[in-house]
Amino acid sequence: MRRKPRFRPKVIVFSALVYAIAVLGEMISARADNNSRVLAASEPTETALVKVTIEYKEVNREGVLKAFFEDLKSPLGPHAKKFIEVADKYGLDYRLLPAISCMESTCGKRIIPESYNPFGWGIYGNTVTRFGSFDEAIETVGKGLAENYASRGLDTPREIAPIYTPPNHVNWLNGVSYFFSKMETLEGQI
Repeated sequence: MRRKPRFRPKVIVFSALVYAIAVLGEMISARADNNSRVLAASEPTETALVKVTIEYKEVNREGVLKAFFEDLKSPLGPHAKKFIEVADKYGLDYRLLPAISCMESTCGKRIIPESYNPFGWGIYGNTVTRFGSFDEAIETVGKGLAENYASRGLDTPREIAPIYTPPNHVNWLNGVSYFFSKMETLEGQI
């Protein structure tokens, strides 16, 4: 089974810069081609030099999740490290499972008693999937997302939503996206 590469924010930023440089290079090349048609072959043409500085910031993911859960008064705060461990193990965005838990159970505050299931995973009708602990739930759901979604190229909330919650995926997507944005804001502060 071929897994997608793990989510790395600095790689995305670098890729975006490389793309921008490539587009700029094409524009410069096109301008040079147009200029060469106008100028005689013996005349010098302009050469453009582009200086790019690539910067990235390491994100304190555990600090972000702890602050995120603390701000929302969630019982999942002590499990921040497990969320990151599972995300790394299965190549998921570290914000995905926390955002789903917040959408599905108000960040673990409203779950079926004794289920330790903040994800709504396997809960429909009278069927309830129960776990022995939050850590077990995080591990199982992370693995399930990797095998059932990410392995098929579905690794963003937008791609996951129609399958995870088919009856009302737009509302679910909006909620999960909201929690993603809260974590992104914290990334810039911590």
